[in-house]
Amino acid sequence: MDDIRLAIKKSSPPGMVVQTLRTALTMHPKAARNIVKDLTRPLNDQKRFIRKFDNEHWKGSLIMSEMIRCDDNIALQRLKKADIVIFEIHGGGFRVGHSTMYMDSFITWLRLLKNKYNLYACIMSIEYGLAPKHKYPGPLNECTKALDYLTKDLGVSPSKIIFSGDSAGGALCLETLMRTYSPGILGGNLDSPRENFSMPLPAGILLSSPLVSAETTSESWRLFEKKDIVSAGLGKLIYKEYLGLPHVNIEDLPIMKLHHIRKNFERFLPKHVMVFVGDKEVLRDDILEFSKAVKDDGKHNIQLFQEHYAHDWFMIHEIIKKKDKAMIDKYDEMFVDFVVSAVDEAKLSASSPASSIIKETLDNKLSGKIISVNVSEPEINLKLDDTFDLFDKVEFPKPAQYKPNTILSEYTITTDTVSPTPLTT
Repeated sequence: MDDIRLAIKKSSPPGMVVQTLRTALTMHPKAARNIVKDLTRPLNDQKRFIRKFDNEHWKGSLIMSEMIRCDDNIALQRLKKADIVIFEIHGGGFRVGHSTMYMDSFITWLRLLKNKYNLYACIMSIEYGLAPKHKYPGPLNECTKALDYLTKDLGVSPSKIIFSGDSAGGALCLETLMRTYSPGILGGNLDSPRENFSMPLPAGILLSSPLVSAETTSESWRLFEKKDIVSAGLGKLIYKEYLGLPHVNIEDLPIMKLHHIRKNFERFLPKHVMVFVGDKEVLRDDILEFSKAVKDDGKHNIQLFQEHYAHDWFMIHEIIKKKDKAMIDKYDEMFVDFVVSAVDEAKLSASSPASSIIKETLDNKLSGKIISVNVSEPEINLKLDDTFDLFDKVEFPKPAQYKPNTILSEYTITTDTVSPTPLTT
């Protein structure tokens, strides 16, 4: 079945994928979710990276090499021990999507960080409630609660956290940061100062085609509304199902507050910002305006990348033409470089002894001691699957029952080259 799915993904014309997603996003919620879930669910050999959580603290997935071998406690230990934590909030118009919908990108990032910098990263991907059942501010509250759990309960320093969000997930990233560090902005005061100085800001943030305005009057909306993944129909559904119109005042919505902020982004925005935008997407002009405001504010290192594609091309690889596929590899590596640089600077700024780990890897890289990223796939897989020292002297619990119906269940160990084997102690 995976072979069929891969063949369809690789052979489908990009224009057809755009139209399929455009149509799916405006369908009845249940139908829309099923279609997107079917298109984006992890492949069998990707499931070994995933450990799912659903408790009173948060719901979502921890994504890291061989998470399939871990119980909840060991998975959380690995999260805390990781050199870098990517706090991921997925997109989907607030009405579709799930925490493991971008596994191709996630695994690429983990492998590049391990092989290029010898760093272990863990992705904490949030599974927030979807509209229309879950309206604003429910999903925002879930994301904020998950961040509190990560930083306060688990004690993970923001200096090694990178936020990541695409489309609607980008909006939730920015609102989560405002809620955490400068909640007065969400209360209506655009000049509200930063209130939370008890912990530093995260090291950086990745925003792929982020939703930064609820307006639909820009030139890019006029030019691409009939062709982009995001449509006027989807916008109306977001207004109705997620934001609660016509029962609320549009100007009172936090996303509108963000659209009007033009200075002092340091109150909530990490110093290092990476933004991806499509030249052919309806959100283009709003994203460019937001990025310009951050740049003109003069307090952030913002990197902006534009390509001649539709909405969220950096995360939705299927809309990229075959001749441009190498572009994704280039940008993935640039993102990983961005992550390491941002975390290194944040840890040095925080005067953390742990900063020496990343500093040493960067020094080695400059001296030519770092393994080149251009190694063969078998070598990458082998190095990625090197024993993580947290596994040393750990006895994994035997399963209550074996699940033969799942090729890569929570109780099997697999590698990229060896067939699944039941886990024993």
